[in-house]
Amino acid sequence: MSEQKQQIFEFDNFRLDLLNRTLLRDRSPVALPAKAFDVLVVLVESAGRLVEKDELFSRVWPDQIVEESNLTVHISAIRKVLGDRKDNPHYLVTVSGRGYRFTGNLVRSDSEEEESFARSSLMGTTEGAAENPIVIQPTDRTIGPPLIADENRALSRGKSVLARPLLFGSLAVILISLVIFLGFKRTYAPDKSAATAQIKSIAVLPFKPLVSSEREESLEIGMADTLITRLSRIRELTVRPTGAVRQYTKLEDEATKAGQELMVDAVLDGTIQRFGDRIRVGVRLVRVDKGQTLWTEQFDEASANIFTIQDAIARRVAGALAVQLGVEERARLGKHDTDSSEAYELYLKGRYFWDKFTPADHQRATEYFNHAIEKDPNYAAAYAGLADTYGASATNGWLRPNEAYPKAKLTGQKALSLDDTLAEAHANLGALFMFYDLDWVNAEREYKRAIDLDPEYEGTYEVYSYLLCALGRPDEGVEKAQRGLEINPLSGALGNDLALAYYQARRYDEAIKQYQKLLEIEPARAEALLGLGMVYEQKGMYEQAINEYQKAIKLLGRTSPNVAQLGHAYAMSGKRTEALALVSELKDLSSQSFRASYDSAILYTALGDKDKAFGQLNKAFEERSGWIIYLKVEPQFDPIRLDPRYESLLRRLSLPI
Repeated sequence: MSEQKQQIFEFDNFRLDLLNRTLLRDRSPVALPAKAFDVLVVLVESAGRLVEKDELFSRVWPDQIVEESNLTVHISAIRKVLGDRKDNPHYLVTVSGRGYRFTGNLVRSDSEEEESFARSSLMGTTEGAAENPIVIQPTDRTIGPPLIADENRALSRGKSVLARPLLFGSLAVILISLVIFLGFKRTYAPDKSAATAQIKSIAVLPFKPLVSSEREESLEIGMADTLITRLSRIRELTVRPTGAVRQYTKLEDEATKAGQELMVDAVLDGTIQRFGDRIRVGVRLVRVDKGQTLWTEQFDEASANIFTIQDAIARRVAGALAVQLGVEERARLGKHDTDSSEAYELYLKGRYFWDKFTPADHQRATEYFNHAIEKDPNYAAAYAGLADTYGASATNGWLRPNEAYPKAKLTGQKALSLDDTLAEAHANLGALFMFYDLDWVNAEREYKRAIDLDPEYEGTYEVYSYLLCALGRPDEGVEKAQRGLEINPLSGALGNDLALAYYQARRYDEAIKQYQKLLEIEPARAEALLGLGMVYEQKGMYEQAINEYQKAIKLLGRTSPNVAQLGHAYAMSGKRTEALALVSELKDLSSQSFRASYDSAILYTALGDKDKAFGQLNKAFEERSGWIIYLKVEPQFDPIRLDPRYESLLRRLSLPI
């Protein structure tokens, strides 16, 4: 019982007192059946964690055989009292077939003052009320509680000193005004002596919505991305990149399980929701090995104060982990890329659509990045995002390379003129030196600079791997791709890049294993199907290759690379008629894709038409069709390597002979 005396939990206008076995709403007691109260206690104590049904049965009904319907009845009673709804939960989320999760923004108070307040609030109530429930009419809570409540609620949700009945009305008015003006900030540190030793790595999960029907995914992912960037500035802390955590956006995702999969010591997760011109954020830091909550806090602020919330979270995470920050690190931890909350949110939307990685979504990303720059012309990260969008669209043939690459270079250089410490911008500039200028020396210099600035930025290792393979150093390319995958073990893109590097190194068996491993996790990753088909071709397994290409076509349609590779496999397997039928289709696709010239060269090479193959390769060079950088090492060009025109083209590409 000694521990229980200190267990008083608050969430919104509710107060749960374990010592007195009472639940208060707006400082007035509400009744629950005894077992329903016990179920609520278990769920609240495990806030944020999925509590399996078996665990509930063992803790609430030990040594008893109980029908599952009993649990359902008690959950329903809890929901009724809390004004919660199963179809739009604010407090209790049902994970079908498994159990329940308490998702309210929770605060625990340990002081004797809180206990005294709880006792005084019970004056006039009777013993055993919890055993004889009174019918309570639920409040209407379909969109969650308001940010600023009535006077009693504001007092009950403030800090502990504000939670007691006030003796003087004038003082109450003053304090209420202060609470409304400053917003509410509440902290819970369950165990200040909790061991934080050996916490050297952390993952920040995408934030979840308080109201599931009103998601704002760009803000949810963007909040995590910003905190990842901030915390990555702490040298002694390894932080998983955004790409590694992006998949954990489902409401039922568990912090502890995610931490185990991401192989980190701690996880930061939270909730976020906008209500009018205000924003509510709840966060908690969880130690993965023990499932132990090290720290929680809730913020209610004006939306314009989102940077203040991010600053506080970053500092308090560092404090909770007992990280020693130097003067420079402390300054970098609080660095803002922009002071405009409008520009920041436009930037988040740009990044959100960039990551969808389709031509249409990249067009939307371009618009959002440009709008962000309009709001803040000195926003370096927005320029870097714009450069990244132009560059990726050019490389993938969605925009004309000779038009998009110069735009990418101009905006990338602008980003670095504003902030030379952006690793992302240096990596982007290196990619432009590589794909557009064919300036391998400066490209490698930029990659090395990016790694010096941020050794944990996975994107650098991706493009650096491309460069090393292109220069005829594919084994080094494999090493760089492996390093990127160490940073983000769950990245499908990096997994694909590693397999591609194996292929360019002609380590075909390793490439097959890597592609198959990737496809076990992501069966619909079309570029992996395409790559696996290319490896099968080099192994002489043409029917298997054709099968993989056809799978890719079903997923992505008859795009230029898919059609070219299918035609290549037909030609190499002796199905010349089928291959020739695809030549005209590629000509039609050239009006839709600016990489069709490079793809056509692959098909003409397989058909043995060297003149047309070199004609298309020279066109690809003039157009800067991105993947011509692989001319030196691409196995599919082996049939034309002895032709003098091949060496001449390598020289034009400034590639080593």
